[in-house]
Amino acid sequence: MSVTPPKTSLRLPGSLAGFQLTPPVVGVLGLALVMGIVPQFVKEYWIFLSSAGFLTAITVMGLAVIIGWAGQVTLAGAALLGTSVYITGYLLREGLAGSGAWPFIPAMIGGVVCATVLSALVAIPTARFSGVYVMVLTMGLQVTMERTLFTYTWISGGAGADVRVPRPEIFGFKFDTDMRYFYLCFVVMVIAGLLMHALRRSRHGRAIHLVRTDRQAAAAVGISPWRYRVIAFAVGGFLIGIAGAFTAPLYESPPALTQYVLFQSLFLLAIPVVAGTQTIVGLASVAVAFQILPAALQSHRLSVYLLGGAGLIGGTLLGPRGMAGTLLDMLQQKRDVARLSELAGTDEDSATPTGSGHSGE
Repeated sequence: MSVTPPKTSLRLPGSLAGFQLTPPVVGVLGLALVMGIVPQFVKEYWIFLSSAGFLTAITVMGLAVIIGWAGQVTLAGAALLGTSVYITGYLLREGLAGSGAWPFIPAMIGGVVCATVLSALVAIPTARFSGVYVMVLTMGLQVTMERTLFTYTWISGGAGADVRVPRPEIFGFKFDTDMRYFYLCFVVMVIAGLLMHALRRSRHGRAIHLVRTDRQAAAAVGISPWRYRVIAFAVGGFLIGIAGAFTAPLYESPPALTQYVLFQSLFLLAIPVVAGTQTIVGLASVAVAFQILPAALQSHRLSVYLLGGAGLIGGTLLGPRGMAGTLLDMLQQKRDVARLSELAGTDEDSATPTGSGHSGE
């Protein structure tokens, strides 16, 4: 007589008893594995560009709150980004007589507050105006910052100024190499995405979406359209300010003014139009691609503005859901077809008799 050995199973700790390898979990684990291994075999140039792409993704998240959630169009993205870059860099910089460097966190707060306040202020007149008037207001803010703050060499540094913006030191840990700063920017992007996801699921996020969908219905349930529009602009400015604060030490010197002109606002605007505002992962992916592709195709002389213009045209043709939303719709349609086919097969099986009995005389 043979004895069958008892089956053994892996028992997880009580805190992990309900853990399942769902597709999102697998995606996160795969991304973590890629981020831990691939950068070790990539040249520092691409590490630097990827860091810039992560910060661009945070900027685009801020624009997505304004454009996708509140339904407004802003042409001041580059102005808000540049304001945070130059204010943070001014507080951090070394090399100018009489200027003492601030710690990174207070300097970051200074740049973020400036960008947030400017974005909220430009939204205040939207109580009376909307649509194209808001776009003109934001374009006015863009031009104003170009002609005022960005021209002050004691803030922006100016051409040929011997100004250095050091990499940050946070809680005693120095991010003084491109690899360390790469991981810092990635973590900041993930935290910004999680905050954006939490806000979208909160009552404030739902209120912003309702204001965009139906202002009268929002007002009927006690939601102030103007108030939540200002909140959306403030949140967008906050995220853009975060991106600018971390962009300042990335270059280790004040960036050129041409990176924050009106054309750059159009380039940034093209990213949420192409990606859509449905998924944060889609926004981040397209933002990093827009940052890396021009350098990867440099031999073909692909201009970043050409890429942005093509993105605006392509995103408009794709519709309001963008590339990521269109892809999600296609996947959902395939799931629905597969589910309907499965249900149809189940119904046919249940309708088929298992046997037949006939009685004859």
